[in-house]
Amino acid sequence: MATTEAPLFAFGRYREVPGKLRQALQALRVHEPRLTAVLHLGDIVNGNPAGQAQCDQEFELVASIFDAELGSEVPAIHVIGNHCLSVPRAHLLQRLRIPDTCYYSRSLVPGWQLIVLDTTEMSGHSDYPPESEQYQEAQEFMAAHSMAEHPQMSSWNGGITRRQLAWLQAQLGAAEAAGERVIVAAHHQVGQGAVRATHSAWNRDAIQAALLASPAFRLFLAGHDHMGGYACIEGRHFITLEALLEAPEGGNAYGVVEVRPSEIRIMGTGGVTSRRLAV
Repeated sequence: MATTEAPLFAFGRYREVPGKLRQALQALRVHEPRLTAVLHLGDIVNGNPAGQAQCDQEFELVASIFDAELGSEVPAIHVIGNHCLSVPRAHLLQRLRIPDTCYYSRSLVPGWQLIVLDTTEMSGHSDYPPESEQYQEAQEFMAAHSMAEHPQMSSWNGGITRRQLAWLQAQLGAAEAAGERVIVAAHHQVGQGAVRATHSAWNRDAIQAALLASPAFRLFLAGHDHMGGYACIEGRHFITLEALLEAPEGGNAYGVVEVRPSEIRIMGTGGVTSRRLAV
């Protein structure tokens, strides 16, 4: 499995991203041993101040780069980020082949499951209508959590609803029963110390507690905070991947995740930190 976080190119260094993304995906497609999937951690576009038409054009460009460079050889797994919702949610899901729930799980290799969360589900930019459960729960949560006391309540963050949290707990329980281990991915980090407090998920404490309560859980991967970060909590690992956008001119930022019986290895390229994590 490989990971990359790739905002786009309305201005400045964003213009470098399409070329860097092509280079990263070309390398990942021919990686040996062959990769199970490429995991994109969100913010497939930045959102273009020139307007929706330009934003849609940029989104189609990046989506087509994934299609062209990976083809059918290596599937892409997409996480929804806050900037992704510069594109209407329905179109985002259809174009990137994301399930309608926006959170889902899939088998990686024997003994390992990947769970993908949608931490934009409960947010001020979710693109869900006012009558929806997601919108109403977000309003309730914002009313009960002020930014003065909860710095994660920034508008660029978000969280998961009670329904999604219950689904996560059920998925972890099923993995435990099957003797499997679990990697969880989301755009916003939930591990305390693995990210700046201003860039973590709204209900990070509840999500972290659910993960740590499960012996199946081993690793959490997030994007969003471009500088990256790491924390080990109760022997479990929480990693915020460094963003491709922050790679210096001529550089890149992506990594390959390799799971082994006793450790997870992350082989970083360019700006992504390499790690060996005991599991």
